[in-house]
Amino acid sequence: MKRAFMWLVSMAVAATTVAAPGQAAAAYDAHVWSNSDAFKVACLGVNDTYPQQLYSLTVTQLGKLGFGPVSGALGSGFTRAAVLGNVLSDWAVYVHSHGDNYWAASGAPNIDSGFLQDPGSGKCNSSKDIVRASSIKAATQGSFYNIVIMSTCMLGSNSSTMPAAFQIEKTKKATDYEFYLGYVYHTWDSSSLRFEKAFWSYVNGGTPGSRTLAAAFAYASGIGGYEAVSSSEPFQANWWGDPYYSGTPLRPVAR
Repeated sequence: MKRAFMWLVSMAVAATTVAAPGQAAAAYDAHVWSNSDAFKVACLGVNDTYPQQLYSLTVTQLGKLGFGPVSGALGSGFTRAAVLGNVLSDWAVYVHSHGDNYWAASGAPNIDSGFLQDPGSGKCNSSKDIVRASSIKAATQGSFYNIVIMSTCMLGSNSSTMPAAFQIEKTKKATDYEFYLGYVYHTWDSSSLRFEKAFWSYVNGGTPGSRTLAAAFAYASGIGGYEAVSSSEPFQANWWGDPYYSGTPLRPVAR
C-alpha cells in the first residue's frame, strides 16, 4: 500500500538507501471517477454521453502511462465514501463531475472547493453530494500524487483549494513529479472531451516518457475550437506542477 511505502521510504532515507528492485515492481494505483447519473436527461434536459467517453478515455490513457491498477467507477459507484476510502493508495486521481469553489464551513470569504459525487440512478445532484477538498486533504494524510485531473467546472481557478488537498502547490515551477489539471470557468463537457483527447494524444503519442504534460497542455490549448459557456466565461484550462514531468509514475524525489 502507499501508506506502507511512505513509512518504508522514511526508514530508507534515514538509512540513506532505497531498494531499486522494489520500486520497479511496485503498483501505482489510480482511480477514475465519473458522475453520469446527474448528466442524464432528467437532470440536464439532454442525455449527456460525455461522462462515459471521458471515463473510458482516462482509464486507457493512465494505463498507457504506466499507472495500474486503474480502478474507480462510472455512475453510482462514484460515492464520497469510495473516493475518500481509496485516495490514500492512489498516485493518480481523475474526477469528472460538477465542481465549484464553495464557502467553507467557517463561512465567507474562506473557500472549501469540492465536486459532486454521483447521486445514484434516477437522481439529480444536491448540496448533500459535495465531496470537499478539506475531506480529501484529511484522507490523503500528506501523501504524494503524480497526476490529479479535475474535469469539472471551476477547480482550475486561482481560488480553488483542491490542489492543496493533494499537496500540490499552485506554481508552474514545481520541482517534484506532480501535475494538476483543471478548468477555470464553467465548461461544457464537449469542450472538456475535445481538450482531454488532444492532451492525451500528445502525451502518449511519442516515445514513452519523451513528452511533458505541460507541453501536452500547450498543444491541447493551441488547437482551439472550444465552445464557451458565455462571453464572460471562455473555455480555459489551467495547470500547476512540474513543467518537466512526463506523466510516467514516479516516486517523490525532488530534483
